[in-house]
Amino acid sequence: MKEPVIHETRNEALRVRFEEEHAMIDLADGRILGVPLDFFPLLKAATDEERQNYQLHGLTIYWEDIDDGMDLTALVSGLYIEPSQEYLESLKDIIAKRYAPAT
Repeated sequence: MKEPVIHETRNEALRVRFEEEHAMIDLADGRILGVPLDFFPLLKAATDEERQNYQLHGLTIYWEDIDDGMDLTALVSGLYIEPSQEYLESLKDIIAKRYAPAT
């Protein structure tokens, strides 16, 4: 039996678009991957302009404005590490500071 192979070219993202609660990623092989924005709190809190300012790097998507990204191999395979509660709490602080009204 042959070993499974990750087809990097097939899995490359062509574009990202957003629905109310999901990032929709169009892959090179025609699949569309829907990812809940709840998985990415910084991206969920981002403005539309920040969300549209992404860079495609093969199997990763990166948003420089918010210093966050997605690893497509992890998303497609489901093999990723659950963030700690401490990390999630720190993100709340980052989001609160980043989007606090100017005084």
